[in-house]
Amino acid sequence: MSLLAAAELRAVVPTGLNDVRLQAIIDREEAIMVQRCGPHYVDANTRITTVLAGGGMNLYLPRRLTSVYRVTEDSAVLSQANGDFRVWADEGRLERLPAGSRWGAVVTVLWVPFDDTAHRKAVLIELVRLALERTALHSESIAGEYSYTAPDWELARAQLFRQLMLQVV
Repeated sequence: MSLLAAAELRAVVPTGLNDVRLQAIIDREEAIMVQRCGPHYVDANTRITTVLAGGGMNLYLPRRLTSVYRVTEDSAVLSQANGDFRVWADEGRLERLPAGSRWGAVVTVLWVPFDDTAHRKAVLIELVRLALERTALHSESIAGEYSYTAPDWELARAQLFRQLMLQVV
């Protein structure tokens, strides 16, 4: 099921497209979003598996999280209860413990993302708006009386996708 229905989009984005064509654009943009930013939150049982390169003191998941179910480091299962790592949910960060320890080479994390459905819907609306407004023209001038320059569409899309991902500083 799509995160956004054509009727919801039509309420905030005026378009002459019929619902079938509009939903096709929504579905295409949503598929790209999931590919680039990971699956949507469905419920508290929605678990995502992420494989990360270790070596540092912290691991960064791409999004905020609600909980961590399992962490496997180089084939060994670690436990938060045993003090092997600490979770910084709002940062999407897992810190290896004891302090100063480093993660093994390959770490697999099974985790539940934070419910960011409202934010994803807002970004999806803007992605579809961009798709509807996009033109092949980058710049046009007619006799010095009329001039048109299009925005950098790919930059605008990249900025929207970045809103959904945590930025490691």
